[in-house]
Amino acid sequence: MAFANGSERRTAYVAETVFGQTPATPSFKLLRITGGGLRTNKGTATIDEIQADRNVRDELMTSQDVTGSYDFELSGDTFDDFIAAALRGAWATNVLKNGVLRPSFTIEETINFGGTNSFSRFAGVMVNTMSLNLPSRQKVTGSFGLMGVQETLDSAIVTGATYAAANTNQPATSSANVGTLTVGGTTTPIRLKSLQLEVNNEMRVRDSVGTLLSAEFGVGRCNVTGTAEMYFEGNDQYAAVLAHGSGAISFTVGVEANKKYTILIPKARFLDGAPNKGGNTDDVMLSLPFRGIFDSTTNASIQITRAVA
Repeated sequence: MAFANGSERRTAYVAETVFGQTPATPSFKLLRITGGGLRTNKGTATIDEIQADRNVRDELMTSQDVTGSYDFELSGDTFDDFIAAALRGAWATNVLKNGVLRPSFTIEETINFGGTNSFSRFAGVMVNTMSLNLPSRQKVTGSFGLMGVQETLDSAIVTGATYAAANTNQPATSSANVGTLTVGGTTTPIRLKSLQLEVNNEMRVRDSVGTLLSAEFGVGRCNVTGTAEMYFEGNDQYAAVLAHGSGAISFTVGVEANKKYTILIPKARFLDGAPNKGGNTDDVMLSLPFRGIFDSTTNASIQITRAVA
C-alpha cells in the first residue's frame, strides 16, 4: 500500500463564471504555496431522546462548510487573481482598488498515492482575508484565508481540463526587495523592524433551511489593518499617534523590474501605539498599529499597483 507525501501534492485553481460551478473543460492554473490547505468542516447534532438503556441512538449531520488558507512567498505575477479577489476589485491599467465584486474559484487539490491520484475539488471558494508580512532579514510572506461551499472527491481530472504551469519568478525578501517606504508622510527616516498588513472582508456563512451548504456568503466591510514596528528615532510618528492622526503608508516590493508591486494605504489612521522602552540590551521600538480608512482622492482604502519598474 502506497502512502501519500505532502511534498508531492498539487494545488490548482480556475475562476468560476457561475458561483459554485466548476467551468466545463476548465483551464486550471497551478498555485505556488508553501503550506496550508482547504477542508470540509462538518456540523453534527446528537439525538437527545431519553433511552432506558442510556445509549445514544445516532449523530445527525447538520452542515458542511469549506474553510482553510494557503501560505505563500510573494513573487511577481504569481498571485494577481487572488490579490484581486481579496480586494474584491479588478485590475485596471495595472491598478487595483478595493471594490464590491464577488469573484469565486474552484480549487483542486491533488494528492499522489504512488502513481494513483486523489482529487478534492472545492467549489464556490472566495477570498476572505489576505495578509502580508515583511519581517527584517527574511522572506516576504503572506496568507490567503478562504471560504468555500462544497468539496467533492474524484479519482480523475475533469474531462478536458488543462493545467497551466506556475511561473518561476523569484520570491522577494524584506532585506533586498523592499523600497520607497513611507509611513505617515513624515520627514523622519523610517527604519522598520517589521510590517504586517491584513485585508479582511468579514465574510459570513448564509445558511438556510433545506440544505447543508451555504447559499453563497455574506460580506462585511473592507477592513484594512496592520502594524509597523519601527526603531524610535524621533517624535514624529508617536506624536501622530497621540493626536489620532493619519497619513499615507506605501512601499514597493518585488525582485524583477516590471514585476514589482507598490502597495498604498492612502489614509491610514494611527491607532493605540506606544514606544516599547525595553531594558539594558533592547532597542527602543515604536509599535504603530493602523487602520486604512476611505480616501476620497483615490476613492479607496487600499490601492495596489503592479508591473512597477
